[in-house]
Amino acid sequence: MDRGDLIELVRREPVLDVLREEGPIDRRELEQRLDVSRSTVHRFTRSLRENGLIERTDSEFVLTPLGEVAAEEVTEFQSAIETAWELAPILRAAAAHDIEIDIKLFTDATVTSAVPGDPYRPVNRFMSLVKSTDTLRGLDPASINPLHIDELYDRIRNGMKTEAVYPSAVAKDLLTSHPKRAQTILESGHLTLWTHDDLPFGLTLCDDRIGVGIYDDETGLLRTYADTDAPTAREWAEDVYTDYRADATPLTEEIPLSELSSDSAGSID
Repeated sequence: MDRGDLIELVRREPVLDVLREEGPIDRRELEQRLDVSRSTVHRFTRSLRENGLIERTDSEFVLTPLGEVAAEEVTEFQSAIETAWELAPILRAAAAHDIEIDIKLFTDATVTSAVPGDPYRPVNRFMSLVKSTDTLRGLDPASINPLHIDELYDRIRNGMKTEAVYPSAVAKDLLTSHPKRAQTILESGHLTLWTHDDLPFGLTLCDDRIGVGIYDDETGLLRTYADTDAPTAREWAEDVYTDYRADATPLTEEIPLSELSSDSAGSID
């Protein structure tokens, strides 16, 4: 099979997919399922028969053993390409930090992207996961969206065990902008912060799902957020988080709680 045959195989994926799902099917049913003309079905099936991928028995088309293998592989290939297309920003960020990422980990992921008129779709998706988790760990290269400060504060104060790694400037800004709240939740033992100034992307590990996010350089908002409950994806996320957490510095070494206490004296937070 040459390159032209491979391209033809990918183009005929809809036919292979129907036959893989439905089994033996006649020409008329194939026309209806694909919503194409009789001549188009004839052209499709002729090329597939010539390559030994399908055969005709009792007026019905059926996959050959080779066709069954080809149908499965082409479907997986198409799925991988679609996933890679959606995760392109994440792939670029991972490559820039020499982080290996297998697209197959995110084949069944929910990918949420910002769109014109609704720039908060990704962060709203993230917050929907926060509402249903008792633990939250992650890497976050950007500041928390002001719209969700109150909700995150309440979740942590009420017992959500949280570990987060921020760039030092972002972490200091969060704490000094809200000193009373920062002191309250840090002293509660429910929140532990570290700093690391070369984070690759946003990474969240909730009880049941992990997520990876890319931020918009201009707005600071999540631009793309992909989350999944795949066990292999969690293993990958655990490894990435552990590596960056090991290289991070405890925030209390940079901002002692006593400083927050003194800052809060004149704060209306």
